[in-house]
Amino acid sequence: MKDWRPINRYRLYMRRTLTDNVNMVFDFVRDHWRLWLKMMIYFLLPFSVPLGTVFAAFYNEGDIFAMESLSGMTLAVYLILSVTGCAVVTAMMILLVRWYESHNCTLDECSVSAIWRMLPGASLKCLGIIVISDILIGLSALLIVFLIGIGAILALLPVFLICPIMLLEPENSFSSLVHRAFSLGYKKWGALILIAGVMGVVAMILNNAVSFPLSLFVMLRSLLEESAADTMFWSLLMDIVFYIMCVVQSFIVFVAMGLFVLAMTYHYGSVAAEVEDIGLESDIDNFANL
Repeated sequence: MKDWRPINRYRLYMRRTLTDNVNMVFDFVRDHWRLWLKMMIYFLLPFSVPLGTVFAAFYNEGDIFAMESLSGMTLAVYLILSVTGCAVVTAMMILLVRWYESHNCTLDECSVSAIWRMLPGASLKCLGIIVISDILIGLSALLIVFLIGIGAILALLPVFLICPIMLLEPENSFSSLVHRAFSLGYKKWGALILIAGVMGVVAMILNNAVSFPLSLFVMLRSLLEESAADTMFWSLLMDIVFYIMCVVQSFIVFVAMGLFVLAMTYHYGSVAAEVEDIGLESDIDNFANL
């Protein structure tokens, strides 16, 4: 028997509460987890594998934040791969939402090859926004000791709406994109802060789910290396497991980023529907699918 569900279950332009937006993220991933995970592996694993090497270097130094112990080239590669990977996962999440909106509210015909054809151009657009946003947020973070840094970071949160608007409404100019993102962001600024905080907590939970076992494994490996029973085969096996866990940790960072982007995208759709009644025009255009 065919599973009956409203075809517009994950409509972008719909008035929703903060809780509804958060639930939408996890429901969307749950209902399309095979396609979602497949695309994450195809497009983000190539970044996670080399980044796993950098994570391994951090742990081998005994302090994951000891970046000064690494070479300048290593840090440059780490930053390039991290920012590029964030651009790819950002574009991919928004493209999935756009596909769902433009294909009768379904991802049935969506495939890796179809997204791949759109991904390079979309990722390049997102890359520039992410680099500028990171610089602005980084500069704001430097002011935290003066207490105004936190306010500056919160004031910059609407930058996370620029990429969704850019890819969902490509006809807008860059200046109008920025103006629209900050205009909509500040109209529901409190909700934006709360949803960013909630997804930040989710990211911490996901990261700790991997980093905590990895830290225990590092401690166990150091104890076993001091054991007289240590052998070359056992040492090699431990190194392989250690590297795989580091790759998984870097992959989880992109997973958390993807969930955050989905949350920002659905938050934008909710605010646009409430402030501008943009969902009404979408309902008229898609009346047969309601």
